[in-house]
Amino acid sequence: MQMFVRPGIVAAVSALLLAAPAQADAANSGRKPRPGLIESLFGGFGNQDAGGQPARRRSSGFGSFKDGLFSDGRKPRQGAPGRAAIADTDPQDGIPGLGMGNLTYVPPKLVPLSGLAPGGARPAAPDAAAIYDQLVSGNPAVRVLPAARDALAAQYAARSFRPIWLEGGRLSERGKDVLKLLARAGDEGLEPQSYLPTGLAGFDAPLPEADPAAMARLDIDLSAAALRYAHDASGGQFDPARLSRYNDLQPPWVAPDKAINVIANTPFPVQYLQSLHPTHPAYAAMKKALAEFRAGQAAPPQAKIADGAIVKKGEADERIPSVRARLSALGFTAEVPGGADPETLDAGTSAQLRLFQQQAGIKVTGALGPQTVAALNGSGGDGSIGKLLGNMERIRWLPRDLGRRYVFVNQAAFEATVMKDGQPEWQTRVIVGKPDTQTAVFNDEMEMVVFNPSWGVPPSIIAHEYLPKLRRDPAYLDKQGFKVVNQQGKVVPSRSVSWGSYGSKVPYGIQQPPGAKNALGEIKFLFPNSHDIYMHDTPSRDLFEKDVRAFSHGCVRVQNPREFAAVVLGWTPEEVAAKVERKASETVRLKQKLPVHIVYFTAWPDKQGNIVYFNDIYGRDNPLENARTARLLAQR
Repeated sequence: MQMFVRPGIVAAVSALLLAAPAQADAANSGRKPRPGLIESLFGGFGNQDAGGQPARRRSSGFGSFKDGLFSDGRKPRQGAPGRAAIADTDPQDGIPGLGMGNLTYVPPKLVPLSGLAPGGARPAAPDAAAIYDQLVSGNPAVRVLPAARDALAAQYAARSFRPIWLEGGRLSERGKDVLKLLARAGDEGLEPQSYLPTGLAGFDAPLPEADPAAMARLDIDLSAAALRYAHDASGGQFDPARLSRYNDLQPPWVAPDKAINVIANTPFPVQYLQSLHPTHPAYAAMKKALAEFRAGQAAPPQAKIADGAIVKKGEADERIPSVRARLSALGFTAEVPGGADPETLDAGTSAQLRLFQQQAGIKVTGALGPQTVAALNGSGGDGSIGKLLGNMERIRWLPRDLGRRYVFVNQAAFEATVMKDGQPEWQTRVIVGKPDTQTAVFNDEMEMVVFNPSWGVPPSIIAHEYLPKLRRDPAYLDKQGFKVVNQQGKVVPSRSVSWGSYGSKVPYGIQQPPGAKNALGEIKFLFPNSHDIYMHDTPSRDLFEKDVRAFSHGCVRVQNPREFAAVVLGWTPEEVAAKVERKASETVRLKQKLPVHIVYFTAWPDKQGNIVYFNDIYGRDNPLENARTARLLAQR
């Protein structure tokens, strides 16, 4: 986020000052106020691109940062003492996060597929009349989403209530094939019970063919089940926004009216339903791994860890090797230091325990106690199956077409990959948001690369982070090489300002010029979005050597920004180096926008198709697993 003092800005200051009362009136009346003076002087905070132009806010997020506040009114937290020097401050430091952001899943409200008023006269044909009677009656019936109810009612009305799956009062071959497909939903990581027609005790149960009313009910329920399957296969079982506040995704759900129209009229409903599943190679790899686990071809479940006394860091216990093995199987790998006692709870294993405890939603201590043992035992055995199911669901949330060439940032793996024609073209380590200031999950397009960016310090950081330092040393910003601009657009020495006279509102703008110590580093990569998240360099390069790289306040820091710039721009390394070494800030637009997918996968296949598991740093796997249970209960 940059600040700019544009030529001729001083001439506009008087008009801006005169507009202040009008802004206050606008705020009081509920109208959108004009930009504040400092915001106007510097081109705004968080809602403008590197060229000072308003950024398009494509993602429908949970609030964006602007002028030190989120759009929902939350205020930034007070800066903690002992912070790093200003040059190492994350560009979004001081901006409040949403905590862990995980939500207890509440299934959407379902409505009964009965008690409808489809209009028109009751059909004369017995099979159509039976279906008409079922739809208009107030008898208990299968419950569906409101949009599905409307689509089903419209489809039956359009076909004069003729059955979709019955022929001569019996289930047609089309119907039998669809019923078999629904029974195999588990192969796709779905729960077959979610698609069992209410009139059947099981998929292989005898059909009520002697009862015309029951067969009519079966026709309706099978249509509803097929439509639910189409919804889940095309975009997922769950709305990601109901699982985490950091999810800003629009799953590619097929429209219910379109889906039921095809299902009801195609001779090949099974093929159509199968075509709705993701075609990404990662989905096929996970589906294969799921089948192997369920067939017993994968590693057998590990033995349960025994109960015992609490073990703190530095203490020894014979269960520690088993704990370390269980953590490793779940993606929390810790190596025993050379020469150390393998039965001692070393610092590395304790740190991995803390990450696991955070994921499991239990007290974070880094010690082995009864609650942690129970959680480890509960996550053992089929823990990988649970991860596969959850990550197959996450793939369904992705756009069906990621692009011929795109950037794929997997937060759980701390990696960014440029993909081209389905193959990795380039890869780098990245740093993502801390657990309480997570990087959002969303899709966008990269538009610009900024060389030698400057950083406009947000008002919240000025007030909460730097003002206490400036009260102690008014020349602090001068020493750090920052520029201070007053309301007249004039650069003034930091030491000339009476910083002790101001509280939360400071009538000065602060800008960190381009340079080696700039918080954004040498290069930043912009894909304007409502979360003000972008990718950038950082002077804190030592953090890339950490295994767990969750240190930022939302933005994605790139380990090799020069290489990244060369790849996305199609330049040579020498061309990139020349731009950087000019030391002047310059924005270069990509010739063609590049899709960017910021994702969160705790399981993902490697180049050989083998599934690799990653630490669930944000604790999102358990809420997703709990959501499956909640959904089944809601459908009963």
